[in-house]
Amino acid sequence: MSERVVVTGIGAVTPLGLDFPTTWQRLVAGEDAAAPVALFDVAGCRCKQAAAAQLPDLPDFTPKRLSRLSRASRLALPAAQEALANAGLLDDRRRSRLAQLALSVSTTGGGMALGEQFLRAMLGQPSRARQFFRVARYQSQNQVHDLHEHLGFRGPITIVANACASGANAIGHGADLIRSGRCDCVLIGGFEALTELIYVGFDCLQAMSPERCRPFDVARNGLMLGEAAAFAVLESESHARSRNATILCELAGYGHGTDLHHLTQPHPSGVAAVAAMRQAITEAGCHASDIGYVNAHGTGTLLNDTSEGAAFAAVFGEDGAIPSRMRISSTKAAIGHTLGAAGSIEALFAMAALQSGQLPPNLNVRQPEPIVAANLVAVGERQDGMAATLTVNLGFGGSNAALVFKRYDQGAVHRARGGGHRPPLELAICGMGAVLPSEVPQQIQGLQVTTGEHTVLCVDRNREPLATLQNESRVRRASPITLYMLAAAQQALAAAPAISRDRLGIVATFNTGAVVATRRFFEGIVQTGQRFASPNLFPETVFNSPTSHVAAVLGVAGPCSSLVGDDTAWVNGISVAAAWLANGLVEHVLVIGAEELDPIAIDAYQRAGWLSPPTRTGFVPSEGAGALLLGRAESGKGLRIAQWTEGFTYRQRSEALSSAQECLAQFPKDVLRCRNAPHNWFHHIEEQLSDGKTLSLPYRGDAFVASAAWSTIDAAEAARREGRRILLPVWGLSGQCSALLLAAG
Repeated sequence: MSERVVVTGIGAVTPLGLDFPTTWQRLVAGEDAAAPVALFDVAGCRCKQAAAAQLPDLPDFTPKRLSRLSRASRLALPAAQEALANAGLLDDRRRSRLAQLALSVSTTGGGMALGEQFLRAMLGQPSRARQFFRVARYQSQNQVHDLHEHLGFRGPITIVANACASGANAIGHGADLIRSGRCDCVLIGGFEALTELIYVGFDCLQAMSPERCRPFDVARNGLMLGEAAAFAVLESESHARSRNATILCELAGYGHGTDLHHLTQPHPSGVAAVAAMRQAITEAGCHASDIGYVNAHGTGTLLNDTSEGAAFAAVFGEDGAIPSRMRISSTKAAIGHTLGAAGSIEALFAMAALQSGQLPPNLNVRQPEPIVAANLVAVGERQDGMAATLTVNLGFGGSNAALVFKRYDQGAVHRARGGGHRPPLELAICGMGAVLPSEVPQQIQGLQVTTGEHTVLCVDRNREPLATLQNESRVRRASPITLYMLAAAQQALAAAPAISRDRLGIVATFNTGAVVATRRFFEGIVQTGQRFASPNLFPETVFNSPTSHVAAVLGVAGPCSSLVGDDTAWVNGISVAAAWLANGLVEHVLVIGAEELDPIAIDAYQRAGWLSPPTRTGFVPSEGAGALLLGRAESGKGLRIAQWTEGFTYRQRSEALSSAQECLAQFPKDVLRCRNAPHNWFHHIEEQLSDGKTLSLPYRGDAFVASAAWSTIDAAEAARREGRRILLPVWGLSGQCSALLLAAG
C-alpha cells in the first residue's frame, strides 16, 4: 500500500497580504487587490489594472544580495520560508532543518522581467552593462536555486510549466514522489511575478477586463492578472507522525488530462475538466456529494466560465442541477489570475476552507450564470463540517488538473493509488526518435553579435519529415521547436505502432522553450508598440504550447506535462513518466527533450561569455529534439532504463566534483561510464571521475535537454551493441547532476 500524503505547512505572498493568514483574512472578508498597473508602462494597452503584491522585506539580505534577486524570487523566498516554518522545519537561523528536500514547483514566467530587459537593450543600443546578470538569472531554475541557497537545503528540482494548471500539476507530482516511495517530504509551490510580455499578451488577446473581473457573471468580460507565490510542505503520513508534526489535511486525490479542442479555448462541455475532477474524486475514495466546496478556475472570460460551469454540472449535477449545498467560488476577482502560481494559491484556499469552514466569496457578480447561480459563495458564508474540498485549474494548451483535500483521519482506511503498485525499477524503451542538427557547422544568416558571427549547429527544416510537417494545420504558426518535437515523437511511436493513444502520456522538457516566437512577440512590442502586439504570436510563447500541439496532432488526450530547466530536466521528465506508469495512469509515455535556436539566444550566450571562437574547443550552440517511448519493463529484459537518480545539487563549481561523485556512487561499479561532456564546462569533472574505461559519445553541440535526450539514445544503442550496462551522467549548468543507467537484456 502506498502511503497517504499529508500537508504540514503552508505559506504565501499575495496581493492581499505578505503571509497566508493575512491573505486569508482579507479574502474571506471580501476585499480585492485590483489597482492600476505601476510596475511597467501600459499606456498602449486596452486594460490598465492588475493585482500586484507588495514585496516583503528580507532583513537577512544585504542590499547587494537583494539586488541580485528577481521579483519572482522576492515573492517566492518568504512564501517558502513561511511554509517551512509552519511545518516546524526551520531552525533558529531560519534555515531548513532538512539538508535534503525535493522541490516540485511551477511558474510560467520565471524571472521574465530580466529577459525583457535584455531583449529591449539588445534591440536598442547594445552594451555589456548587466547583460550577463540578466542572461544568467532570468530562467526559472535560477529562482528555484535561490530557494536552495537562502533556505539552506538541496535536492532534486522539478519545474512544471503547464500554463495556468502548473500549480496543481506541481502539487500532484509532489504527491506522486511521496506515494512512490522516492521521497518522504517535498516542498511544493508556485510563483509568478507580473511582467510586461505576459500582460501585453493577454491584453492583445482581449482576454482581460477593462473594468472589474466578474467570474461566473453573465456579463463578464475578461480576467485580471495578478502575482503571487504559494508553497506547502507535503509529507508521507509516517514521516509527519514520526516527527510529531501538526497535520493540516490530507491531499487525497489528483487528476489531470489534456483538452485537444483548441490552444487557448476549452471545449464547450468541459470534457477534460470533467475527466480530471472525476479522476481526483475517485482516487480520493470520495463521492461527488462528499465535496463541500470547489475553488473554481473561474477566470471571468466568456468561454472558460461557460465550459467550467458545464463541467461542474456533469460531475456534481443531480437531476440536471448542481445541488445548492455545493458551494463554488473563483478567487481571481480578489487576487487576480496568478498563472503559474494559481493552482498553488488556490489549493491553499481549498485547504483553509476545509480547516476553518470559512468560504472565500465570488466577488463582483451582478447576474450569475444560471448553471451555478445557486452555488456561488457570498461574503461571510460558512460551510462547517466539510469532509472534502476540491480545486480545479484549466490552462492554455488544454492542461486541466484537479486536487481533492480531505480532513485528516488517522484511523481512516487508505485507498492506494494505482492498486498499491510501487513505481517500476526499470523502464522499457519501446521506441526512440531524434531530430539532429546538420553535422556540418553552419552560420545563422543575419546573426550579428558583438564579436562577429559564431559557428552553430542548426536543423535543416527543408528536409523531410520537417518539410511536410510544416503544412500540418495545428503547427503552421508554431515555433520550430514544435516541429522538432513532433518529428522525434513520430519516430519513437513508429517502433510500437500498436500502442493505444488513449493510454499514452507526454512529458516534454525544455530549457528556453519557444524562444523564436517569444523574441518575435516582444520585438513587436518594442518596435511597434503594445497596441500592435500580435494575438497570433502570444499563445505560441507559452511553454506548454509545443506540447499541446504535439498532443493534438498525435491525438493524445491523456496527461501531458511540460518541464523547464537545464539538461537535468530530461531526467526529471523520465521520473515523471515513471510515476505515471507506476500509478497505472497510462501504459506508455513519450518523453521528449527539445530546443530551438534564435539569434537573440546566441546573443545571450555571447553576453554570458559562453561562446568561444570557432578555432577553439568550447560551447557550440545547437538545436533539435530527442524522444523516448517508455513503458513498464520486465526485470532484466529488453532495452531499458534500469536505474536513474536526479538532483544532486551544488552551489559552487568547487562542489561539483563531490556532488557528481555522490550521484554516481548510487550505481553499480561494474558499468561502462560515458564521457558526456567533451566540449563544455564539465569536461574537467569527467576527467577527474574517469577510471580509464569510459565511452565517448558523439558531440552534436550543446542543445541542453535535447543533448541529454540524444546522449540517452546513443547510450542505449551502445548498451545494446556492447551488451553492457552503460552509465550516463547528465550535467546541469544551474547546479545539478543526475544520471541514467541503460541496459539491454
